Amino acid sequence: MINSLREYFLKCPSFTKLKELGVDMLSKDANVATIDKTPIKPVLKTKVNGDSERQASFILRAHFNHSNELQNKLKNSEFFEDIAEWIEEQNEGKNFPVLKNNQYVTKVTISSSDYLVSVDPTLRKACYQIQIIVEYTKKDVKNPFVDFFI
Repeated sequence: MINSLREYFLKCPSFTKLKELGVDMLSKDANVATIDKTPIKPVLKTKVNGDSERQASFILRAHFNHSNELQNKLKNSEFFEDIAEWIEEQNEGKNFPVLKNNQYVTKVTISSSDYLVSVDPTLRKACYQIQIIVEYTKKDVKNPFVDFFI
């Protein structure tokens, strides 16, 4: 799923400003981001036909140049604001990450606003992040009565 989410975000215009979008590892360079899977209760509900409503949680972190200048801080925060707006647009248009194995996304949400996580000791780079929840359905194709419950 994490690769599907990465591919999804690479379609967002905000990510063209970055050097790299990694997975589970954030470079110390500026203008890079990573998507990291985080713990969450995956199964929300199991239906009579065996299908299940699920969720997965991810942190989107980014390193940016940092300074005490207000404009720099606003620019860093604006990156995540643009992503939040893009995600809302994608939800409205039902444009979601494409999953495998009889799973399909029903919604992508941001569950925390962007916030400053850390500043490196040189005070030249800062790490910001947001939390993202991907809600999806997993079809139970092994259920012999799957067509009965449609």
